Amino acid sequence: MRTAVALFAALFLSSAVFGQTTNNQSISGTVQDSSGAIVPNATVTAVSEGTNLTRSAVSSDSGAYFISNVPIGFYEVSAAAPGFKKYQVSHVEVTVGQQVALNVTLDVGSVNESVTVQADAVRVDTTSGEVSNLITGTQASQIQLNGRNFPQLLQLLPGVSTTYSSGFSLFGGYGVNNSGQSINGSRTDTFSWYLDGADNKDNGGGGNNFVNINPDAIAEFRVLTSNYSAEYGGSAGAVINIAVKAGSSDFHGVGYEFFRNDAIQARPFNSLTIPELRFNNFGWNLGGPVVIPGLLKKNSNKLFFFVGQDFKRLRQGMTNTWTVPSVAQRNGDFSALAPSAWPKDPLTGLVFAGGIVPGARWNTNSTKLLNLYPRPNTTGSTGNFIFNVVAPLDTN
Repeated sequence: MRTAVALFAALFLSSAVFGQTTNNQSISGTVQDSSGAIVPNATVTAVSEGTNLTRSAVSSDSGAYFISNVPIGFYEVSAAAPGFKKYQVSHVEVTVGQQVALNVTLDVGSVNESVTVQADAVRVDTTSGEVSNLITGTQASQIQLNGRNFPQLLQLLPGVSTTYSSGFSLFGGYGVNNSGQSINGSRTDTFSWYLDGADNKDNGGGGNNFVNINPDAIAEFRVLTSNYSAEYGGSAGAVINIAVKAGSSDFHGVGYEFFRNDAIQARPFNSLTIPELRFNNFGWNLGGPVVIPGLLKKNSNKLFFFVGQDFKRLRQGMTNTWTVPSVAQRNGDFSALAPSAWPKDPLTGLVFAGGIVPGARWNTNSTKLLNLYPRPNTTGSTGNFIFNVVAPLDTN
């Protein structure tokens, strides 16, 4: 029974972890010797530096190799063939949606000998003509975001304009409102949003995202602005491809709370008082190896997990300006208005003299209705009554 339960847990967790990785990345290139001649049947292997996940391929008769389904991260890539020294290159970075081009040059010698090189810090992409930009996990978690909504990071990129007034404007009743940006002049609701390869856009809801992933859980995301491949042809605008962090051979976690409060807030220029503000964003993330006593040890490098929760609680006061009857108007005196706006006598069709409605002509019901209106508390051309209301909004 215990074995069956453990097996079920392993299968369940493995399927859950598979969904945490975007696997449309690849490493490819050509294997040749130092003279430029192709080397067929060479074994090229990529090993993840974080999880020891191994992917391999054999070069074809033309010397080409292709390693598919490579999760994002850093890899040690090696190549070996009879009669040649082993080739090794470390710290090869694979980012979300990237097709890494890595050509291998083998030197003649014993396979027991090896040549080790360091990967280039900046690698020119020669496999695709797409125009894209990468936002790293460090940028997502360390750059200050008012409201902690990750779409604000799009402002870092060229060609992006925003239509929202603050980060709170992106905070939706569920998920996140992602219709507040335009890229290269496109309509604001034409973006495609993918979370670990799955469509995360409510196409019938004006562009909202179903899941507002917390910035600390983002490994990285790529924004494709033009000339991308047909696989992203679902919308006319830009494509945002987000990769969530994955577990590794070590445990890593974080707990957090960010808050704003009117106690440390300045008064808006158009408000008589400081509007109420209570914003609490709290949650946690945890990733690491799956340990099952008797089946999986911590250093087995077989199965990994990443899980997190994020909660937002917003109580935001909003300043409103209305126009209500002035003190004079409450007494029937409309003389301050232009004569063309003076009230008319319904019996004669003529305006009341001097714009003043005699008290004898007042209806008791209209008096009761008038008393429901608040009295003015300010003066100005935009209105004479300013008040604050609180709009609660919660998401999990």
